[in-house]
Amino acid sequence: MSPNSPQRLDFCWALGLWATLAFGCGYRSVFPRTDERAFAVQIGQNLIPEPLVAETAAHAARAELAAAGALAEGSTYPRLVVDVLRVDELSRGVYKQGDQPRAGGMSIAVVVRGRIFEAQGQEPSADSGDVRRAAQLAGDAEPRADSTARDDALREAAERAGIAVAKIALGRPEPEDEAP
Repeated sequence: MSPNSPQRLDFCWALGLWATLAFGCGYRSVFPRTDERAFAVQIGQNLIPEPLVAETAAHAARAELAAAGALAEGSTYPRLVVDVLRVDELSRGVYKQGDQPRAGGMSIAVVVRGRIFEAQGQEPSADSGDVRRAAQLAGDAEPRADSTARDDALREAAERAGIAVAKIALGRPEPEDEAP
């Protein structure tokens, strides 16, 4: 077989195709696949004044792990610790109604971090990095209705963030949140 023969080129092409299919694109999850592992979930640091946000994020992480069959009961190890880092509130625009400015809405985002601990007293074996999930709050209403709508949006964002951290802990690809 000469170096430029059609059979040799076909062989090289087939070998290259086989190598690509065998080794894939090279994607590797930050967390290893943990299909056979079960995690307990605990609230870690809560750096915001609303404790309900941390409870909601941890509850959502537990629910996601339970749905995947990867939730361990009690305070066992390995443990997924959910830290609540901050809440971002951003204006979604202002419009004029008569002579008064009105809010067009706002985006409320919760930023959490998931850390996996294998045993007590050890450093985390894995860290999700900052995970941000947002919920949108529409319009300008009376203050009491605004407060209720804000709390609902805050809970929605915390729930989405907790689910995302659990998916990352399971080694599943999880896209970043869209910009507000």
